Amino acid sequence: MPSITTSSLLTAALPVFLIMGTGALLRRLRVLPREGDGTLLALGISVTYPIFILRAIVGNEALKRPENVWLPLALGVLFMLLGIGLSWAAAHTFRRATPVSRRTFALSCSVQNYSYLPIPILSVLFPNEGWMGILFVHTLGFELVIWTIGVLLMDPHSGGAARKIFNPVVMSIVVGLALNALPWSDWLPADGSTPPWLAVVDRFTSLLGGCAIPLGLLLVGATLGDLAGRPGSFTDWRAGLGAVIMRLGVLPLTMLGIMALLPAPGGSPSWLAATMEFRHVVAIQAAMPAAVFSVLVARRYGGDEAMAMRVIVITTLVSLLTIPFTVKLALDWIGR
Repeated sequence: MPSITTSSLLTAALPVFLIMGTGALLRRLRVLPREGDGTLLALGISVTYPIFILRAIVGNEALKRPENVWLPLALGVLFMLLGIGLSWAAAHTFRRATPVSRRTFALSCSVQNYSYLPIPILSVLFPNEGWMGILFVHTLGFELVIWTIGVLLMDPHSGGAARKIFNPVVMSIVVGLALNALPWSDWLPADGSTPPWLAVVDRFTSLLGGCAIPLGLLLVGATLGDLAGRPGSFTDWRAGLGAVIMRLGVLPLTMLGIMALLPAPGGSPSWLAATMEFRHVVAIQAAMPAAVFSVLVARRYGGDEAMAMRVIVITTLVSLLTIPFTVKLALDWIGR
């Protein structure tokens, strides 16, 4: 376990926010116009991000262990459901009186940024671990809840959007797990050399998949810049305070409390023991702000888009200050 200090956490987190800030600046300079967002989003969701996911899962030895598959998936579902329930219950306290506003507050607070922000931070703090594949299995649990209960929460009469579960990101996780179960080592040369065709595939996917996170962060930054610039983004102080308390306070403590109750690696019962890689994933995930994705769901399914916008912008700005301290607390509590 490397030495994790506030300084090292700032070093890991600041470049992520700088790339997002670059995206906001490029939007302001019209280098990254709104008209191109749909194309960039489609490129990321359909091409670069699925390839990035496949590279992280296929050949990942950590995912050969059942507890690194079923437990992250199950807790992804549990964390999401608890986040929705607790945030919905707290919404009235923060004057979210209308049903639509209350439901949107609940969904927006419960969905943290579970990919574009945590991956670069984890890569700096734990560069030699197999956590990345575990992270994607964990996020599969979030996706399952978002496209079923999350959509029903936004529009109780929609009948859900379960068919949207079968999107390129989710399918790349499922296909990656299936491919990872195959005995690849038995099919490679006995001397351990890499066939030329495999080297070409590896280099090709590395270059293309490597675009996923920088591209995603630029687009997230541009979108946040748009949201922050809209009238009323910071006027509802109760919504902002509630979002900070729930997304950056209550829900991280809930996640970490559950992880602390699980047996340590090698503990009993072994099927409930959370591995160190998974603990590191949750420690970083718990510190993340609300995801831009929730405003898209609110817009599509009749939620309060302005409410989702406030939750996202304010928690993202505040998380720039809180991430180092939350991650340090989380690692000391569950990740050592």
